[in-house]
Amino acid sequence: MKTRVTSDSHRQGPGVDSRLSEGPARELIEYGYKQEIEEAHYSFRHEMWNHKAHTVMLFEQEIITRAAAARILRVLREIEAMGVERFPMDPAKGELFYNIESYLIQRAGEDPGGRMHTGRSRGDMYVCSERMILRERILGLTRDLADLLRTILDVAGRHVGTVMPGYTLLQHAQPMTFAHYLLSFGDRFLRDIERLQETYRRVNQSPMGAAISTGSGFPLNRERMAELLGFDGVVENTRDAAIYRDFTLESVAHAAIAASNVSCLADDLNVWCTYEFGMIELADAYCGTSTIMPQKKNPSSLERIRYLAAECIGNTMTVFAQLKTFSEQLGDLEATGPTAWRTFDRVRAALRFMRGVLATLRVKTDVMRARAGANFSQATQLADEIVKQRDLAFRTAHRIVGKLVRTCLERGVSPSDVTPAMVDDAAMAIVGRPIQLSAGILRQTLDVDDILRSRTMRGAPGTQEVRRMLRARARRVAREEVWLDGRTRALEAAGQGLEVIVRRLTR
Repeated sequence: MKTRVTSDSHRQGPGVDSRLSEGPARELIEYGYKQEIEEAHYSFRHEMWNHKAHTVMLFEQEIITRAAAARILRVLREIEAMGVERFPMDPAKGELFYNIESYLIQRAGEDPGGRMHTGRSRGDMYVCSERMILRERILGLTRDLADLLRTILDVAGRHVGTVMPGYTLLQHAQPMTFAHYLLSFGDRFLRDIERLQETYRRVNQSPMGAAISTGSGFPLNRERMAELLGFDGVVENTRDAAIYRDFTLESVAHAAIAASNVSCLADDLNVWCTYEFGMIELADAYCGTSTIMPQKKNPSSLERIRYLAAECIGNTMTVFAQLKTFSEQLGDLEATGPTAWRTFDRVRAALRFMRGVLATLRVKTDVMRARAGANFSQATQLADEIVKQRDLAFRTAHRIVGKLVRTCLERGVSPSDVTPAMVDDAAMAIVGRPIQLSAGILRQTLDVDDILRSRTMRGAPGTQEVRRMLRARARRVAREEVWLDGRTRALEAAGQGLEVIVRRLTR
């Protein structure tokens, strides 16, 4: 944001000619107020909403006259019409609030303009803006998560039968399907939505009326302010309301968890699109190349997702540090807002990257299938079958199969070439007697498709169970979108309701 800066010879800074005898130092302007003004592109709209609501409440409580309220509101609407880009702001006056109040008094006079801040502090006003911005960021992130989930379900629906190897420690585990793999991340993102919904309930509570921790001697109506600002209730204890920001830390932490989840998915895809794995290919639009190596197709979008996530995780620790103050240092506490808002912007960018990557992803189903059956990912199934056929302890069967696999790898024998005699040789080495599995049972046990058909328990990668989960997750996403739409409409209705009152008072 480019801030339009003006100078005002009649006002040299907050508190000048009252408590302070001189204006702010150049360093305070340059590294303090100017930075806070640059952050006003986050808070301008919400601060204006607060000013109008507070003015309306003061009038309704008969703390200021209708004439004073009308004069204040007309100037506030004038400022609002200019917007943050055109409103003249001078860092020498202080942050956004002081610039707005200065303009208001200049246009309306100190009486009534000087009455707008009656009973209020920057303390409750700033924490209120922080809550208002966070609730919108939470809803926006929830929307992006729901959109990503829709994409995941769509891609998974096309790959219910796409067999692939499962991985643990980047080593072959057991066969699975690409649909089952994607659903595992879908469930992570659903939990992200759950966490954000829980946080939203705590964020969307009004601190207004708390002033700077002890409330006010004026008959302020805290519940009415909450209603005008679209909050669901009031933070009761005035010190808690005005000062602490654990809701910000909670919000950032949950946003960072979502970032970590999408980064994990990016990590896997980043490996799978290498020549060595070759199981997927990203669309060119989500890739870059090298300035020196013409053959390179770099998965640039995945790289960006990963370092966006790293920034989000780091920001969580920053907020932790900002909140760890003695005597509740308000400057430290107020710095949490911009850190949190930037974090949400980064997470949303990462989710949008991932949605585009998945929607355009080329899945090499033949390579996935070949990988699934090539490196003894069927070994667990064989051990299970030995337990069932010969009533051995699983650990004993595990040792037999482990011996078999080692021998096969040493001799270059693939899973498809394993014979019952080889199994018997391994059994003789471990338990001193043959297993005598039939060739038919052995072939069936080593068939990755048969392994997947046997996975019918709840949540497993079998076809019917994956299709059931796809349907269930689609219904779940639809429910979350209903919640999201309801919260969005509630905030819009609160803003529109306030505007109706403002128009009536300024006729």
